[in-house]
Amino acid sequence: MTEAAVAPLERAQKLAGGAATVAVVGAILLVLGAVGREIVPPAAEALRSAEVTPDWRGALNLFAAVGSFIVLALPSFILAGALLDLSKVLDEYGKGQFFTLRASAGVRKAAEGALWALGFKIVGSPTIYSWITHEGRGFIWHMEPFDFGLIAFAAFVAVLGRVLEAAARIKAENDEIV
Repeated sequence: MTEAAVAPLERAQKLAGGAATVAVVGAILLVLGAVGREIVPPAAEALRSAEVTPDWRGALNLFAAVGSFIVLALPSFILAGALLDLSKVLDEYGKGQFFTLRASAGVRKAAEGALWALGFKIVGSPTIYSWITHEGRGFIWHMEPFDFGLIAFAAFVAVLGRVLEAAARIKAENDEIV
């Protein structure tokens, strides 16, 4: 390989290695933020309002308060999982393994995780929360235009992952021949 080709490749590997770390940190911050925003306040309110008592009824009240809000935090947890999947891909890239089936499948899996997170944010969590709190019985949609853009972006990245998987399979076959 020529020096002109090696330098950008080495830089890409370094960037991917650093990005893998950032993805893990992002996943951790996402989970902590979701817990701090969606779970801790309802639990604190239940404790403060004396709904939680040292008997089964109090335990059920705490479980209901926290459990219903875990449903609202679920999209963040799913997205954090997708970020962890992406960190594995970036780690592979950091090792210089660009056209492997594992890395390519990881791109697709991370994009699919993002789509699942969006699905829960838009329909799943609001609907389940409504059912738990008995506010409604039907399906609830909470979709903004930005969400539609994220769905399109994640879907295209998933397609890109499938293309990379096919390319990795072709590369593996070619490597066997040579």
